[in-house]
Amino acid sequence: MSLYPPIPAGSRITSGLLSSMLPQIMWKTVNTDRAATTAFADDPDLTCVLEANATYHAIFYIHFAALDLARFKTMWNVPSGVSGNRSAMGPDQGVVLSGTSTGGTGRWGVHNFTTSVTYGTRDSGSNQCAAIEEAVFTTTGAGTLALQWAQVTSNATPSRLGAGSSLHLRRLA
Repeated sequence: MSLYPPIPAGSRITSGLLSSMLPQIMWKTVNTDRAATTAFADDPDLTCVLEANATYHAIFYIHFAALDLARFKTMWNVPSGVSGNRSAMGPDQGVVLSGTSTGGTGRWGVHNFTTSVTYGTRDSGSNQCAAIEEAVFTTTGAGTLALQWAQVTSNATPSRLGAGSSLHLRRLA
């Protein structure tokens, strides 16, 4: 296992070197609502550029709302040639949490980046649930990492990816 960035003995410590060690954190300052669509699309805020031939650890903290009829689904946009899988943790599909419930049956799967993952909801366009998706992966080419999401069943009531959702990205090698 190698650490990123490599710092051989005698290397000069610069602000650029120190900055490259910091995680990148992207977050949503406002809600994004999508109605009447089942087509996956990149979230406009939870996206970043990846370098070629690099290893990363990414975590998406997802705050979402959707009617049970519409549901909420995710997958990741990654550059071609990426190796690895993502984990998905949150309310299991088909679970409807009550307005006061924070429990319910969960999903704890490991999936390919482009596998659609459906979450349970609070059957509301505004009362949010939480999910976490994470992965360690290696790129062969540069490209974009983004959370893609949509409704499972098209519905006129918007589904929401809420403000405060975030992407935490750390380069490992």
